[in-house]
Amino acid sequence: MDHLELAKAAMRFIDTRKQKGPSGAFWSVEDAAAGKPIYYDEISLYAGASGILLFLLGLFDATGEKAYLEEAEDAADYLRYRWECHRKLKRNFSPYAFSSGWAGAGFAAAHLFLVCKKEAYRALACSIAEQAIEDAAPSPDGIGYSWSSYPGIVGDAGTILFLLFAADTFHSEKFRSFAISAGRAYLSRSRDMGGGKKAYLGVNPAYFGASEDYIDPNFPMGTCGVGYLLLKLYEASGDEAFFQAVKGVPEYVSSVAVRQKRGKLLPHGLPDRPDLFYLGYCHGPAGTVRFFYKLWEMTGNAAYQEAIQSLVQGLEDTGAPRLRSAGYWNNYNLCCGTAGILNMYLGLWASSKDPAFLAQARACAEVLTEGAQLERLPEGPAAKWPLALDRIAPDVCTTPVGCMDGAAGIGIALLQMARAERGDFHVRRFLDDPFPTHA
Repeated sequence: MDHLELAKAAMRFIDTRKQKGPSGAFWSVEDAAAGKPIYYDEISLYAGASGILLFLLGLFDATGEKAYLEEAEDAADYLRYRWECHRKLKRNFSPYAFSSGWAGAGFAAAHLFLVCKKEAYRALACSIAEQAIEDAAPSPDGIGYSWSSYPGIVGDAGTILFLLFAADTFHSEKFRSFAISAGRAYLSRSRDMGGGKKAYLGVNPAYFGASEDYIDPNFPMGTCGVGYLLLKLYEASGDEAFFQAVKGVPEYVSSVAVRQKRGKLLPHGLPDRPDLFYLGYCHGPAGTVRFFYKLWEMTGNAAYQEAIQSLVQGLEDTGAPRLRSAGYWNNYNLCCGTAGILNMYLGLWASSKDPAFLAQARACAEVLTEGAQLERLPEGPAAKWPLALDRIAPDVCTTPVGCMDGAAGIGIALLQMARAERGDFHVRRFLDDPFPTHA
């Protein structure tokens, strides 16, 4: 089965979880929740309708089959019902988080609007942005705003990135101005790590049961993710203070990187887990290279390309994507697993046209193909991926259907591979993904 057909098979499996809502449709997260005592909401980009909607748009882009677009609209109708009638969410880092909250729904609705131009979807995205502004809490010192105790991309930084995206998409100076104002809170949040080095807290340490001196040097929950936000704020505002706030971050990251036989890897978290190296998006190179790519894109400094290469070499030194290590367990998904690594390689290939990156992406796609379990349905083959969501419970496997946790995100990665191979590469990039949309 080729990569496009396998992506379509993934959607057939996802639809075995489809349920009719009071308006529109959603997909049950019950199976994924069996691997975690608390799970994300059915609207979320991480596990629910927002992320599946984006996968459906990718299938529509790749095939032109209108049934996928119609199903995406069903998902959006459910998002709109929930926003208007039942807004409270299950587990989330913030009500307006990108991956686990309403910003992800707004992002999905905006992309659907860009495809079909229906006012209801523009209105939903803008309503979420407007309410996020209204609900923001001023910082204690009166500079900036926040929505949660999670400063990183999983929390407030993701919300600000959504506002910047909404500002560009809908030509709203209000959204842009507020995002910049909210972001000023970060200008006083750096931690002095000595010798001109600087780090940022991305999550409340209590989330990991960690001490107050906890630092994650990586991306969506850590220092590099906050650095990425600051670079985006500098782009949006031209205010040099945001760029200055990034200085010292690359130096800190370099100082804590651990040399492998080839390249380097960053610890999951310090000082608690100095010898645990994730490889995926959430705490590993597949996410962290985004910060260095953005720095290189903005400055042209070859040192940042070298940092990317070092992290990629460190990943490859583990034997990934074939060999499984402590930070790359039996997980295929976009968050922690193989699909996220594939996304990184194709992003680097789209930027550089280096065939070595394309070859590594193909190796990831092979691992995803081999890991699929196929079953026959009346409408055609369905593909699912049994995987362990938690590293600390590697034998507890479920078959999640969401974008970050399961089949939808794996399908998105397979669609990228399919379109790279047929010569019409196109990606709908997430808020925190700076790689080219076309090759």
